[in-house]
Amino acid sequence: MSFDSASVRARREQMLLRLLFRATHTMNAELTRRVRARGWTAFKPTFTTLLSHLDTDGTTISTLAARIGTSRQAVSQLARAIEEAGLIERMPHPTDGRSVVVRHTDAGRRILLDALDVMSAIEAEYAGRAGEAEVGELKGLLAHLLGEIDPAGAFHPDEQRSPGAVPN
Repeated sequence: MSFDSASVRARREQMLLRLLFRATHTMNAELTRRVRARGWTAFKPTFTTLLSHLDTDGTTISTLAARIGTSRQAVSQLARAIEEAGLIERMPHPTDGRSVVVRHTDAGRRILLDALDVMSAIEAEYAGRAGEAEVGELKGLLAHLLGEIDPAGAFHPDEQRSPGAVPN
């Protein structure tokens, strides 16, 4: 099998995963820039990895690790950095003494509201470039696909599935 760098690159650039990564990275960078411009100077692009999976009432470290697809230790390390920025706090689980719940601080709730406003503005700008109907259709198609492949929003990459299998 020969390796043609140009054709491999061209093929890779059209893969859905690559397109989603690029879109996510670009949007996250712009989100970070604008959130910082609103005065949240300690906010880092890596924070969205955890914060985007944090329920508004709090989430356990174990659940965050499963949602992110990484170890509890890695989530704890990231949580520590976000906690130092004053955006989250860790609390003992109310019924499970072995678990820790991560939740937004008051500042964390305020930055969440700011971030939602920023994301809405970015999406509106994307709609201005690509067309409102097209962006709406893209969001609808992604929501539909995710409803089929990950209806509970809890896909675990280490689970063994046959190709095309729908998660339980």
